[in-house]
Amino acid sequence: MVVVDEADMLLSGGFEKETKQILATIRNQPLLRAELNSCGDTESKDRDLGEDDFSADRTQTGFHRTLPKLTLHTRNLREFMTCGDFIDEQHARCELLYQILTSTESGEGASAGEKTLVFTNSIASADALFDYLESEKGMTNCALFHKEVDRSRRQQLLKRLDSEVDADKDLVVICTDIAARGLDTTKVSHVVQFEFASDVVSYLHRIGRTGRAGTAGTVTSIESSENSLVLDKIREAGTSTLQNAFSRKRSLRTYPDTLIYTTDGKYLIYSLGLAVVVKDIKRNTQCFLRGHTDVITCLAISNDGSKLASGQQSKSRGNKAPVIVWDLAEATKQLAASADGGDGDRGDNFVAFRLVLHMGKVQALAFSAKDSFLFTVGGQDDNALVCWNMENGEPICGTPSGDDSTLVVTAFNREANDELLVTGGNYMITVWRVEIKHRKFHALRANLGNLKRIVTCIGVSPDDKVAYCGTKTGDLLEILLNCDLTKPNCLFPPVGTHKPRYSRTTKERFSQGVVTLLVHDNEENRRFVLIGAGDGNLAVLKLGPASAASDGSKTQPIATACMEKLMGGVTALSEGKYGDFYAGTNHSNMYQFQLADDPSSNSSGPRSNNASNRPGSAAPSGTGLRVALRSTCHYGSINDVVFPSSATRSPTDNSHLFLTCAKTDIRIWNARRCQEILRVQVPNLVCNCVELTRDGGLVVSGWDDGKVRAFYPESGKLKFVIQDAHNEAVTAIAVCTPSFSSSASSSSSSSASEWRLVTGGKDGRVRVWRITPSRQTMEASLKEHRGPVNAIKVVQDCTACVSASSDGSCIVWNLETFVRTQAMFASTVFRRVLYHPDESQLLTCGSDRRITYFDAYDGEAIRFLEEAAELEMLAMDIEHSGTIFATGGRDGMLKLWHYDNGETVAIGRGHSEAINAVKISPDRKEIVTVGSEGAIMIWEMGDLLEQARG
Repeated sequence: MVVVDEADMLLSGGFEKETKQILATIRNQPLLRAELNSCGDTESKDRDLGEDDFSADRTQTGFHRTLPKLTLHTRNLREFMTCGDFIDEQHARCELLYQILTSTESGEGASAGEKTLVFTNSIASADALFDYLESEKGMTNCALFHKEVDRSRRQQLLKRLDSEVDADKDLVVICTDIAARGLDTTKVSHVVQFEFASDVVSYLHRIGRTGRAGTAGTVTSIESSENSLVLDKIREAGTSTLQNAFSRKRSLRTYPDTLIYTTDGKYLIYSLGLAVVVKDIKRNTQCFLRGHTDVITCLAISNDGSKLASGQQSKSRGNKAPVIVWDLAEATKQLAASADGGDGDRGDNFVAFRLVLHMGKVQALAFSAKDSFLFTVGGQDDNALVCWNMENGEPICGTPSGDDSTLVVTAFNREANDELLVTGGNYMITVWRVEIKHRKFHALRANLGNLKRIVTCIGVSPDDKVAYCGTKTGDLLEILLNCDLTKPNCLFPPVGTHKPRYSRTTKERFSQGVVTLLVHDNEENRRFVLIGAGDGNLAVLKLGPASAASDGSKTQPIATACMEKLMGGVTALSEGKYGDFYAGTNHSNMYQFQLADDPSSNSSGPRSNNASNRPGSAAPSGTGLRVALRSTCHYGSINDVVFPSSATRSPTDNSHLFLTCAKTDIRIWNARRCQEILRVQVPNLVCNCVELTRDGGLVVSGWDDGKVRAFYPESGKLKFVIQDAHNEAVTAIAVCTPSFSSSASSSSSSSASEWRLVTGGKDGRVRVWRITPSRQTMEASLKEHRGPVNAIKVVQDCTACVSASSDGSCIVWNLETFVRTQAMFASTVFRRVLYHPDESQLLTCGSDRRITYFDAYDGEAIRFLEEAAELEMLAMDIEHSGTIFATGGRDGMLKLWHYDNGETVAIGRGHSEAINAVKISPDRKEIVTVGSEGAIMIWEMGDLLEQARG
């Protein structure tokens, strides 16, 4: 019997032809023909192979799919260290592992007579752990399994794992990732991650060693702050199946070429989560094109600028990933005619076509030379190349794009070559011709000789004679396209003639690969290739006259004329009008730059300067690049936003500035100009919450390492750090400065006088701190919450505060006696709580999608606004008169409510993902929201307040 393992992946991965050949060979051998089984979801592909390829009654969808039967446990190392006295973290980790292995009450240990695999990340760690368990704990049932163990001993150990003799019962195998693949036994009932996997793929393979063949299994992972990136991806999965959450094909990087500068120099187009943003550069207005259901992965604009195509990934590899073609001409026309940039939500108004064919992900897009066709390539699960008719939106033809993954597609430039395109990917570069009459593709593979490269981007010269291919290894390949695919008899030319072929490469290798490139022939017909590298380098390659660069006569390596270092890896390059270019980075920075007349005139080799790292600055012309930072923002989910609340300044003055916090940094913004004023960075950490003291003298912030950090807002310098403010992350913070402080002498400020700080942590504790000029002292630690504290609000006289927690409780604390005075409970995860300005009532929101009014005197619920949002509510704020309050949540909608009537007075659609925080400006003219997609949006309230009062 022959079993085709994961047949669905094999067939959808471009190996259909090879699979047919193998099955045909087996079918022709009587001894091998007896029976064929397939494993996987082959329902859609079996028809293509024919009725006799698989035995219909033996095809088993989901055969041996075991992951849903796993029981997952997580043990926090930092919490464990607070319960005992340990020499160091490694000692605590070993003790925690011993507790897990010997535990019988928690259900984490292996069943009697069954085996346990303990995974470490290195051989040294495995050896040290083995010595500890054997010498210190006297465990004689331990064994080592890694590549430095003799093969014979490893083979014996594999037999012991599958053995049922008494001597091998309760066997504990300490191993590295060498045991994570290919080990298939039903006797392993428990997998322990002594050191957490470094990526989600390794995590998948590790946990797959238990629960085999339909049996149950247990996985226990030791969690620490070092595992934050992988843990975030795991927690994002929520209740999703493991297959959907941790597909081995899933990409965790920023998608390239999702920034477009239109050729007329008027608009910037870029992706933002699930939406496409079209920005009028001169008027600084935007409109949002909506229609995608998941993250946008690629963009392409037609040569005449009238159409825009965008592709997305799907939530699971089995779902369709659509391509949307937008009527960009109509969108920009309405944007230009609108006085205020529109309502920010265009919906399906400008959708010309919705093209649904690819599975899992759309990898790349390209319009043909005359915009007659759109070429699309699917992701690794799909790997199909499809040609679409742009007159009616119908597919013309499609084919597997190669034996391995295709990552990029680019069309030829001349109108005579409207049916030609070139694709690149894993170890291949292919030129294609679309034969419209017979609805099929013809392919011609480029001759690369002994070169093995993964092609990440392709640029075709304006004369269509050369393709420049950027690779993952950091070099640029020059491919001569001196082949004639317009004639059928040239489809299969003699060997070694008329094939696209490798010519030469670059002298320099760019760190972290070439991510994007652009071919530019200037007015003097001199050719330059602009390269964006993953390490942030923007390089210019000078190739000389375009005619000489295209004839293939040059064989010497291509030299780098000049180089500029940008903030973040360069992910997009786009050319506009008058020789202007835009570059985008994966740190959400957009740069505008121009080429000097001769980039190599004043430099004998690559040069770099950091002038571009200052907003609005430009490099001197002698470097060959004049670069200026035009736009910047956080490059991850933004967690909090706050306005100043100084009583010594007018509300208008306080509304000019606001602060935001996200991964690695806190930023201060000018609300009127939408410009960054100051950035405070703490590498490799996430700022969860931020607050300003009432006099504006300090920025106080809570971080995921459990520390509270205070900075001066003028300089960004560190004032103080509260070490170990919480055992885990600091999740909420509130400044407690009594009102008399604001009326003190002008020399008194938060940076020089005494004040209080209230913090909440992921550990459920609420702590009160006394801050003096010389020290920070904890006055009280209040522990009644059983879940993370998500919000804290303090009353005006600072005698009490309220905290909201994920455990479904809101507790009012007396800040003089440090005891609970009120408690409110509900079957929800409380995300936000706030006081009405007169402090007679409390407002809460959370996962139950409703807004609850509580009486501040007795803690009783007095009013419910049911189904106030479509999804969980995450953000809330109220203006200081108490007439209107704002909410936001996972549905991405901003809602304004009349407090007394409980009615919605306005709805704003702008965010494509969750709104994490919302703040109404002190002058009540604007609202600022921040989202999970990294967007900061400023909304005008207009006359809504006057209308609500009327």
